[in-house]
Amino acid sequence: MRSGFSRVGVVLALLIGVLVTPGAQSVSAHRTQLAVEVLSGQVALFPDGRSVLVHLKTQCDPKWTIVDARVRVEQGEAWGERSFTPRCQRLSYGLQVTVPTIVGTFRTGPAQSSAVLVVQQGKAKEARASATLDLRPRVSIQLGGTAALEDGGGAVRIDVTVTCPEVSTGLGGQVRVYDGQVAGTGTFGATPCDTTPHTVSVRVETTEGTFRVGSAEAFAFVGIEERGDIFQDADLRTVEVI
Repeated sequence: MRSGFSRVGVVLALLIGVLVTPGAQSVSAHRTQLAVEVLSGQVALFPDGRSVLVHLKTQCDPKWTIVDARVRVEQGEAWGERSFTPRCQRLSYGLQVTVPTIVGTFRTGPAQSSAVLVVQQGKAKEARASATLDLRPRVSIQLGGTAALEDGGGAVRIDVTVTCPEVSTGLGGQVRVYDGQVAGTGTFGATPCDTTPHTVSVRVETTEGTFRVGSAEAFAFVGIEERGDIFQDADLRTVEVI
């Protein structure tokens, strides 16, 4: 009987060793890689040409100390740089970094980007990456806070401010105002694309009655064209009809 139990114990021990030991070794041998990647392709150039949105992917261990983490963008004489905080959770994570210019102004077209990630784990180690970016235009539109009554309430006039980068072509846009009972629409033409904000006064007319003094919802959108592509932006906010 004793020898029988002994043989059973040996067999169970071997089975447990086969099932458990490799997994345990795999866990103990696991090490987090240090990595940084600049995702190439199209990225947004802000309307004023003073910053660009770069997409990164990083991998690091939460136990490591971050010594340095920076991304840089260069385009001719213009360049910019910014530090970033990676999300260290062993897995690979993506993040967006808005890189402002330090010298010059960015324009639409190709640019070079590089990133560095340095950590302390006993001794310092680093990861580097680079990629070619295609800076594409980003237009912005902002509604004013008030809309002035005109023609006894048959229309309101509201300001919109548009900013778009150089080389792009403005396409104009539209504004809609709704005061809860009455809605109206107005359009505006193209504004210059020169990285400078341009404000236009838009007349919004209604055929449903008359606008009233008080709060109203205003919505506006604008478009630009570059290299055959259309880019748009919109703004929705509560305004005061005065």
